[in-house]
Amino acid sequence: MQKDYILREIEKIVYSITRLAGFKNAINPEAFIQHADQMLQDEYDLKLNDLLKLSIENFDILLDERNYSPEKLDALAQLLYMYYEPFAANDETLTALQKIISIFNLLEKKHNRTSFENINKRNAIYQFLQNNYE
Repeated sequence: MQKDYILREIEKIVYSITRLAGFKNAINPEAFIQHADQMLQDEYDLKLNDLLKLSIENFDILLDERNYSPEKLDALAQLLYMYYEPFAANDETLTALQKIISIFNLLEKKHNRTSFENINKRNAIYQFLQNNYE
């Protein structure tokens, strides 16, 4: 029964991320932001603007307090990555990239989860940071 619930939750998240990617690829930022905000509200009880405004410290506290499942953490990292890609060298993007890395670290350390996709994204983030901040 619990396995079915988890599978349904994963399917919902994958569907939402796929829709977000479609909006992003169709160069429809309004639809992307609207769907991202709705997904965050439904799945995380967060608003997009509130999430983006959090400092990295408060973001880490939020993740610790809410104790999201690994699937929800991964979906949150994917959403933030999509939102900021292509990366711009500014303070907002830097904070967002730190949040994504924080999620990847949490997935690896607390949940013993990693993926080739996340490793590639982590490498792309590090390359961007190296090119723009060192």
